[in-house]
Amino acid sequence: MKNITLLLCLLLCGVSVQMAQADTSLNLTPAPKQAVIKSGTCLLPTTFTVGVDAALGDSTLREAQTLVAELSDMLPSHHISLAHTTKGAFVKIIRGGRPATLGTEGYLMNITSSGIQISALTETGFYYAMQSLRKMLPVGATEQVSLPCTSITDSPRFGYRGFMLDCSRHFWPMEELKKIIDIMALYKMNVFHWHLTDDQGWRAEIKKYPRLTTIGATTANCRLTDFEHGTYWINEPYGPYFYSQDDMRELVQYAAERHISVLPEVDMPGHFCAAMAAYPEFSCNPKGEHTVPTHQGGVWNDVMNVSNPKAVQFVKDIIDELCDIFPYPYFHIGGDECPTTAWENNADCKALVEQLGLPNFRHLQSRFINEISGYLKQKGRTTVMWNESVTAKGADLNLVKEHNPLVMSWHPCQEGVRTATELGLNAIVTEYHAKAPGESGWGGYYINRRPSKAADVPDGAGHGDDTVEGCYKYVPVPAELPAEQAARVSGVQATFWCEWVGVPEYLEYLLLPRLCAVAEAGWTPEAKKDYDDFVRRMTLDTKYFDKAGYNYHKHWMK
Repeated sequence: MKNITLLLCLLLCGVSVQMAQADTSLNLTPAPKQAVIKSGTCLLPTTFTVGVDAALGDSTLREAQTLVAELSDMLPSHHISLAHTTKGAFVKIIRGGRPATLGTEGYLMNITSSGIQISALTETGFYYAMQSLRKMLPVGATEQVSLPCTSITDSPRFGYRGFMLDCSRHFWPMEELKKIIDIMALYKMNVFHWHLTDDQGWRAEIKKYPRLTTIGATTANCRLTDFEHGTYWINEPYGPYFYSQDDMRELVQYAAERHISVLPEVDMPGHFCAAMAAYPEFSCNPKGEHTVPTHQGGVWNDVMNVSNPKAVQFVKDIIDELCDIFPYPYFHIGGDECPTTAWENNADCKALVEQLGLPNFRHLQSRFINEISGYLKQKGRTTVMWNESVTAKGADLNLVKEHNPLVMSWHPCQEGVRTATELGLNAIVTEYHAKAPGESGWGGYYINRRPSKAADVPDGAGHGDDTVEGCYKYVPVPAELPAEQAARVSGVQATFWCEWVGVPEYLEYLLLPRLCAVAEAGWTPEAKKDYDDFVRRMTLDTKYFDKAGYNYHKHWMK
């Protein structure tokens, strides 16, 4: 937890400026569901105790221990201790609240002149309450540390608040992944969607199939973009780069300590070139040439042969190994941008279509999705898939929906949401590119796209019109969506593809502060959102970005 301690300390440096100016607003992002600022202030004694109700378990006590350690670092002039009783404590941590109000992630915080009381129903609720307290407190060696008297009732709008990072096109070291998980935790995001495979690289160690992380994890060339050189080709092999099974377990544990689940994705049956280069016998043309593409973008025809039982067993074997590593009860199988050309020219696929009397070759994909979803269900997992699985022309929707998968909708996003929820399925909104309300330009949750047309923004995806304002003002659940279907929208996700992005400075530049905007969309009620106030809070948080060493773009700042 040392990294998160440092990050929180640095973040809070900006809060003290706000309080010194007697601003009655809180620097708390995501904005809470309800915060009532009252008259008076809460002056922290130079010596005080954080007390945990004795009825609470060891897990909450461990969270409180972390809180005490971090507050001690933030407030070096104060002496702060921990007690397993609330008697005489200045900060009291107790179980309380109503499930209908708080759910599993909500909390109550009451700040008065005589002390601070935190209550929640679960360990996660206590964690988020403590995150909020840390972020509100000013930092410094002064003995005069105060907060406005405030009553907060807080819980998230959506249960799923995710961020996806593509590690196939460009491989990201563990240090950078942990840095991203740290900032996700600060802004109360709870799912890291790990895109581990694609055409351009296979990044997950599978012990039964070692060529996946030799042949499949290497490409002959690679394109990078950075601030010094712009876009260029490295003109040498890229890889083999992959995460060992120990690496993956380590990241799962690191994320879990921050109440973040890791959702693995193995894209199938399309976006499978890296796997087919390693094991061409599972392709539609085993004797043909199979390579890992050097071009980072595009859609490729080298898909797996879904009519071959051995190829289907190949992906089941992969799932077996990964399910032993990732405990999250969801597993993403991709399913996007899968051309049927290879199937149409394969004798076995043509024979299977004829044998089953299928009306088109797209039904082969629906049949495959159904089989893999059923297999995952036997392993206690729910399938996650991109919206093409239900929006592609010719898909067999009855087969696709049989095992109740979760649909991640990107493009056409709202059409995908409507189709999925009409089928009775839940959906995640991760808009690719949409017109934002009013004069806010374009937006959405694909935050790898260029955020400005300014000349100093490096080359990259998009045209520079995916602004912070457009991202923030995008409405994930349109008012015209019927209430029954709206209830099936499970959450939102910021998505980051790395066709253009291969260095941490540019990754973070595009990430911030749009990641924070999506975090607020996932937590804060739509009616409570305020872009001008978000800009105010993010401007304060740039002190944290600067001191913690994150890069970010500044064209949104006033």
